[in-house]
Amino acid sequence: MNSTICHAALLISAMLAALPAMADRLLDFTLFSPPEVSQRRIAEPVVSWLVHPQASGFCQQASPKDGFVSRAEGCVYWQTQASRCTIVTTEQTTHSQLGHLFVHCLQAR
Repeated sequence: MNSTICHAALLISAMLAALPAMADRLLDFTLFSPPEVSQRRIAEPVVSWLVHPQASGFCQQASPKDGFVSRAEGCVYWQTQASRCTIVTTEQTTHSQLGHLFVHCLQAR
């Protein structure tokens, strides 16, 4: 009996492992290296963080700005001359989201 349960558990585990993973864009734990200084358009930005329920819409309407990037549940806009970036997220966010938006800030793209 125990052998049958063990085999069934192994079979279920193998089947689950074979399914394609549904990655959550907000939970990205892959390691990366920060962009080289030569790849940064804003080498040492002053960064602000705002919380807004409609983050993407906020970035679209923000002014002044030289550009912006929107992601699920957040965005970032920047001013290259002033070396400023503003990260905007909804009330619920992740460290991964903040990291992605910060890298977009450094690269100003």
